[in-house]
Amino acid sequence: MITELEKARRLKTRLRSGEPCLGAQISLSDPAVAEIFGRAGFDWLVLDTEHSAINEITVRAMLQAAAHTSAVALARPMKLDFDLIRRFLDLGSPGVLCPFINTGEEAERLVSYCRYPPAGIRGYGPRRAAVYGFDGDEYMNIADDSMVLIPIIESREAVENIDAIVSVDGIDGITVGPMDLSISLGIFRQFEHPAYLAAVERVRVACRQRKKAMGSGCYSLEHAKQCRDLGDTLLLMAGDDGYLAAESRRCLEAMGRKTS
Repeated sequence: MITELEKARRLKTRLRSGEPCLGAQISLSDPAVAEIFGRAGFDWLVLDTEHSAINEITVRAMLQAAAHTSAVALARPMKLDFDLIRRFLDLGSPGVLCPFINTGEEAERLVSYCRYPPAGIRGYGPRRAAVYGFDGDEYMNIADDSMVLIPIIESREAVENIDAIVSVDGIDGITVGPMDLSISLGIFRQFEHPAYLAAVERVRVACRQRKKAMGSGCYSLEHAKQCRDLGDTLLLMAGDDGYLAAESRRCLEAMGRKTS
């Protein structure tokens, strides 16, 4: 089986079984980061083209780097856009983590963009995804059922529509985007505020009822542990730039140097 689709299918199975899957987000542009995170043992990687300088060429290189590890690498497009998403899929991303999915109709569009007719509207042209034609038939036969599709819940509107979003066939789970969700609720970074906690719990309950994976962008290691203990399984618990900054400060402070 095509390596990336095989890994994606295993990840989907683990999520359905309720097994915690630990993820890392990549914003720096060196493909070695994907290789390092994958070799370290993260289960899934997010290639963030929404908030970084990563482009299609970088995504392809990172997918190639991650292919030699057990990690599933997923592109994060700038928005719900057919042309952006289909290009990442053709490059070999076995699904996407999509920002600002606010309604059930948008979740349906996301699934449609990632499936071939008659189940969707994706056009055929999986260059690297189908190993440059060497595995074209196999890819066509299994791609639709292999895609890992994860909306990011990051607005009041999305929380209000969460039942419709997680009810869509083809959505594997969701992740909460804590920064944007807190902004939308008018309580930026107040993650212990009752309104924020209530919104996240509403999302969690909907995921449990629909047997979809619940996840979050984890703003600390302690938060990741809390989410795990609550039964969340899609734990986006690391970021390359954050790790680099934190380790730089730790080393300097250990040597008595003040840091900003």
